Order: sequence, then C-alpha cells, then structure tokens
Amino acid sequence: MPPKPRRVTQREIAEIAGVSQTTVSVVLNDRDGTNVRIPEETRARVRRALEEATYVADPAARRLAGLDNQIIGVFTYEEALSPESLDFYGPLLNGIERAAEEIGWDLLLFTSSPVENGTRSLFHRKTRLRLTDGCVLLGQQMVGSELERLVAEQFPFVAVGRRDETAAAVPFVGVDYVTPANALIDLAADSGHRQALYVHRGRDTATARDRRGAVEAASAAGRMAFMLVGEERVAELPRLARATEATLIIAEDAFLTEDVVLSLVGAGVDVPGELSVAAFGEVRGHRTDGRALTGFRVPRRQVAAEALELLRQLITTDPQEWAGLDTRRLLVAEVEAGDTIAARSAGRS
Repeated sequence: MPPKPRRVTQREIAEIAGVSQTTVSVVLNDRDGTNVRIPEETRARVRRALEEATYVADPAARRLAGLDNQIIGVFTYEEALSPESLDFYGPLLNGIERAAEEIGWDLLLFTSSPVENGTRSLFHRKTRLRLTDGCVLLGQQMVGSELERLVAEQFPFVAVGRRDETAAAVPFVGVDYVTPANALIDLAADSGHRQALYVHRGRDTATARDRRGAVEAASAAGRMAFMLVGEERVAELPRLARATEATLIIAEDAFLTEDVVLSLVGAGVDVPGELSVAAFGEVRGHRTDGRALTGFRVPRRQVAAEALELLRQLITTDPQEWAGLDTRRLLVAEVEAGDTIAARSAGRS
C-alpha cells in the first residue's frame, strides 16, 4: 500500500511566500477576497506559494483553496482511437465530451504514456495527471496497484466498468451484462433452442466472467445446455455444432460473432436456418448477410455521462465525505432482438 500524501502546512506556505503564518491563514479562509486587510499582491503570493507546494503533494488542498483548473483527465489503458478500438471507445468518449461541455469543464486526453505490452501506465513519468482536478479511466483491464494508489492519495477518479483488479474502494460506473445475458438466453429458449455453444475470448475481466457466469448458470439450471469454446476454435464450430446437436451459437461480442458467421457460411452452413447466432455485446451497427445481429444495446454514452457526474461530485466534495456518495453504479444493458435467432420446434431441425 503506497504511503498517504503528506499534508503541506501553513508554516511551509508562509515560508515560500515570505509572509506570516497568520497571513496565510487569513487568505485560505477568505476565498472570496472580501477581507481588505490583505493586499491583492500579498494574496497572489500566498496563492502562488500554495500552488507550488501542493501541485504534486496534495491535490485535495488545491481544490479546497480554489486552485482547481476545471480540467478533467481521460486516460485509456489501451489505444482508444485506432479503427479496432473506436467501436468500444467511441461512444464512451463522445459521452464524456458532451457531459464535460454541459458542466463547462475541459478534457485532457493523456497520450504521452507509451503502450507497452498492450497497456499504458497511469503513473508514467510523462503523464501529466496532476494538471487535472480528476480523471476518468477507461480500459478492458486496469492496473490494480495504480487504482490502489489513486484511492490512497484521495485523488478524484472514476473507472468506467466494474473493477475487481483490487479490493480497494474504486469508484466506478459500469454495465450490468448479467441481466441481458439471462434475458437473451430466455429468448433463445422460448424459440425452442436447447443446445448451444458459447464462444469466448478467454479474457479474465469482470465483464467476461459475468457473461461466462450467466452461461454456466443457465446450464446448471437446465435452461439451456452450453459448451464453452475458445475463439481459437472458431473454424471447428460447424463440426462441434453437429457433435453437440447445438442449434445456437452465442459469442462474447459482436466482432467475434461476425467471425463465427464467416466460419459457418464458409462451411456451407445456413445462418440462421441451420444455426442461429447472437452476441453478448453491443450489436447496433453490426449486420450479418443483411440481417440485424441479435445481442445487446449497451448504454455507453449514458455510462460516460454518469461517470463524469460522479467525478464532478468527488471533485466538489471533501474526501472525508466520499463515503456518503454512491460511488459504485451499474447501468443495465438491454436485449436488441435482431434477425439471427430462428425458431426451433425441439432440438435441431
């Protein structure tokens, strides 16, 4: 656990500014400048000294002293603006931008930390985290030790997505994938499907485990029998479907589902006539052979707006009162009923 940041004393501020400790106290307690006993030049020296002393050591003191910049940082652990990433990050960044505009604050996108082994470091020497009043974190996987450091230092931040990289009290706004996963399985079961394959990427993230858990729970309850298949076996899906008498294939996300469909069509399988398909992820904008893909409608813009609102609350609230805030929020995704689940009478037709 990293040490808690050292609090800068009024005596140190007085020494830097070249004024008495009493003068520092008066300035700090007279934020609106109505005390005419302190000349503006002296007041400015104290504020410059406070900014210099607390710039890194104590961002909370900066905010309480009125030195906030009204700048919100946005940090992505993975590349966010590549063509492959925009489908996921685009709506989130758009939602953050709109929410920041509404409250009149600026955004600072951290890009100086290099991507190494697929991830960035928030505390890389080039990341100018302390220029901001708080930060929104985005990423499929985050670094637990960095989250713990932010919590220990009482630096205002909000992670997008439920986090389990650490036991620390990480503020987050995420998506409930379990509810729509259960609803989609029920939809397929009501259409007559009893055997299915679930194609996953093998990721050990909270949301990936949520999806996998819904599949395993459905199998255990007898609602639908699933066989779990890694993405590296996509080419084997036609054979596996025949061997298990599966009539449905659900993949972890829309892009993986598109790979599944390509494999099936390439093997001469009629989709959804012989095999129905669906995705446990956002499907708006995704189509397969002219058909709208069945999957989820994920409220990513709302997640981003909610994350920024929570961050604003953290920035404007004394850290000692953060425990009274709702800092762990989940928004529910909904099922998007497309055209890729066909009805079955019983078993495979």
